[in-house]
Amino acid sequence: MKILVTGSSGFIGFHLVKRLINAGHKVVGIDDNNDYYNPKLKLERLSLLSSKNFTFHEGDINDISITEKNFDLAINLAAQAGVRVPKEKEYLYEHSNVKGFVSLCNFCKKRSIDKIVYASSSSVYADANNDKFCEASTPLTPKSIYGKSKLINEIYASKIIKSCNFSMVGLRFFSVYGPYGRPDMAYYSFTKAIKENKIITLNNNGNMYRDMTFIDDIIQGILGAIEYVLRPQNVNKNEIFNLGNDSPIKVSHMLYKLEKIIGGKALIRPSTTENEALKTHADITKAKNLLGYDPRVSFDEGIEKFLDWHKDYETI
Repeated sequence: MKILVTGSSGFIGFHLVKRLINAGHKVVGIDDNNDYYNPKLKLERLSLLSSKNFTFHEGDINDISITEKNFDLAINLAAQAGVRVPKEKEYLYEHSNVKGFVSLCNFCKKRSIDKIVYASSSSVYADANNDKFCEASTPLTPKSIYGKSKLINEIYASKIIKSCNFSMVGLRFFSVYGPYGRPDMAYYSFTKAIKENKIITLNNNGNMYRDMTFIDDIIQGILGAIEYVLRPQNVNKNEIFNLGNDSPIKVSHMLYKLEKIIGGKALIRPSTTENEALKTHADITKAKNLLGYDPRVSFDEGIEKFLDWHKDYETI
């Protein structure tokens, strides 16, 4: 197959492209390699994707100017990530996430790419109760601007399929972690702070829970979504799936686990936040039934794999 992947230098994008090109697929990647976090990590990922099966274009998703044609599908992973960014950067949620998604859909329409898989987020959910987050029944009242931008993507996808004959799959990712991950994520920033004896700002005293999902499991879920969106019977559908681990980890336990493995003690500064869910817990029944999704990596195993990788990348 020939596949377009936006956000190809990102954490999930890198791992996905690597899996696709190793499987013999042709991949065209787009990324602006911005400085939201250290571009050195994005360039390191990009360097590892060198292959005759991979072509890279650096650029903004709002101005896709590639000349390649005859794609079998597009996968949109480009976005301004994270629920917390500096105030002056908040415009990127609309620029990259909302307008960028519309731009990608318009590009697909012009190039007759009628199958699209796109990244959504667990941040679209409310956390008013302790139930698992279910695609069909959990209220969608995101706390953060980031979560709202992802919900707008889902709503737009549901509208555009009616006029474009698109087949679309939105994937609500739950706290993805692992080697080559984003340095702004808690597990990564905690690790760096413990090793460098720096203060950790611990939101809500670490009493939040996150459904930590290892990157290999997420990639397996995306591959299942690719198979699903290619099925002829799924034309004019915008199907939404949770991709999580169904096993929330308390943030304070995560910190304890990192301290124990690293052999250091965290310096903690308590803080409060109102724009993050207190608990995320994915109901993955639908993804299991329709995508064959089956997460297998436990948090303890996954964090060991991350820390083993981090030994060689402590400067990033």
